[in-house]
Amino acid sequence: MLSLVFSSMGTRGALVLGFTIAELITYYWNSKKNPPKIYILGRRIHHGEIGALLALSLLFGKFPLPAAILAGVGGGLIKDDFSDIAEWFRFKKRRNLLKERLLAYRRYLLRR
Repeated sequence: MLSLVFSSMGTRGALVLGFTIAELITYYWNSKKNPPKIYILGRRIHHGEIGALLALSLLFGKFPLPAAILAGVGGGLIKDDFSDIAEWFRFKKRRNLLKERLLAYRRYLLRR
């Protein structure tokens, strides 16, 4: 059944399907009042970065339709996060907020 859907879809249809999936994901994510930020090893990960990596899936010619779906998802994620493109792949470490708060509290106690 799945092969029948893929065979009649074509590459353009797979890209559109992937882009539509990305639109649904980003709509859900952005509808949250305060969407969470994702950190890996203390570094912020933007969904545009993930999209850029997914868009590279078109380079894999062995599975063109699944690669086109992934590339479409990647394109949608890039579109949604394009305003933060200057922050992509910077790998800035997140500040240690707990440490900063403890130091501020210590300074407060020393002033008393």
